[in-house]
Amino acid sequence: MKKIFSFVLMGLLVFGVLTGCQQPSQDQNPSSNSEQNESNQDSQDTEDNQSSLEGKKVVVGRWGGNDAETAAFAEMLEGFTNKTGIEVEERIYSDYNTELQAELIGGTAPDVFYVDAYMAPFYSEQGVLLSLDPVEFDLINFYDTLSNAFKRDTKYYAVSKDYSTLALYYNKKWVNESDIPTTLEDLWQGDYLTTLKETLPEGVEAMTYNQDMARNMYYAEAGGASIIKDDIYSSLGDSQVVENLRPLIEAAKADKIVTPQDLGTGWNGDAFGNEKTALMIEGNWVLGFMEQNFPDVEYGVIEIPTFKGEKGTMVFTVGYGINAATKEVDAAKAFVKYATGTEGMATWTTGAGVLPSRIDVADATKVEEDPFKMPHIAGAQYATPWQKGTTMDTINNEYKNYIPSAINGERTLEDALKKAEDEANKTIEANQ
Repeated sequence: MKKIFSFVLMGLLVFGVLTGCQQPSQDQNPSSNSEQNESNQDSQDTEDNQSSLEGKKVVVGRWGGNDAETAAFAEMLEGFTNKTGIEVEERIYSDYNTELQAELIGGTAPDVFYVDAYMAPFYSEQGVLLSLDPVEFDLINFYDTLSNAFKRDTKYYAVSKDYSTLALYYNKKWVNESDIPTTLEDLWQGDYLTTLKETLPEGVEAMTYNQDMARNMYYAEAGGASIIKDDIYSSLGDSQVVENLRPLIEAAKADKIVTPQDLGTGWNGDAFGNEKTALMIEGNWVLGFMEQNFPDVEYGVIEIPTFKGEKGTMVFTVGYGINAATKEVDAAKAFVKYATGTEGMATWTTGAGVLPSRIDVADATKVEEDPFKMPHIAGAQYATPWQKGTTMDTINNEYKNYIPSAINGERTLEDALKKAEDEANKTIEANQ
């Protein structure tokens, strides 16, 4: 737990969500017929034992979401309690990993909590997660890459609840799809955004973006570059990484793109829904948000333009992990089984606008027939996973700390990224 304590002192700040760098494989996890029969028996045993769990309570920890996600989660909890009689207490964190790790140290952590796949190596290494039987949790019906995101050695430590990728959204009022540049180089370095801005009403920007490696890594690492060296150390100052990020930073310096915060909003979805921006790159979690809050905004979704001749995007997944120290193991398992089962996952993913991790739920909810979700599904074929060892949070924090200085002219891009690299490595060295 020493490493957890040191990470708390660093004040981790994490944004949720990842998965493999290809479309989730529909090959099922290895399991014999006898194991599947055991799984069916386990399901029956769970139903038989529900009466003994009635009246129990589990605490579930998660980060906050938009209104659609909040509503979908509440609906899923209601279904679970109605079916099992188990009460659920939500514990919502604002600074998720910092607060959660403090509670893990203090012995007050929730029974079940969100595990972002990029943090899974760290949490499993610390021994704070209960290992989960793949047969008991029906992992045969999940996409392999999503299950494997929470696998360490031969054991699984969380069950994927959904996955998401990034795609390009455009407001049909101002943007014709055919006019959008097909490469990020042309989008950021050409005249398109400047010309578009001239046609927009006052107060509306051409495009928003994020100063976050969770959104920027796929082009930062284009052409074989890497933001990490020797498995744990930052290499943000690498010349190839610098050149890969330069088109984005130059566009920001020229005010072709702005952050949602520049527009007085908290995230891209708010800026786009309130029609303060014509274009954004965002995850499919925005779909439920738009449907619930901005049903009259007409928009389209396409795959992100290529960069250096290659398609690219990010892919994320989050799972439910069970606290290894929980005193309510059976009730906690019942919750995870329901939330990641066919009923619970269908409720959650349909309402929140995220993509189901289970093959059977994906088929049942017909996600591939949804034109808004198809660009996201296609992106999973070539996406970069938001997972790369145990120090990504430190590297990303320093990236976010120093990249604004390159945009406001305080530092050159080279100096800003080198400073971010050095500061990250100081922290990493101190915690070895």
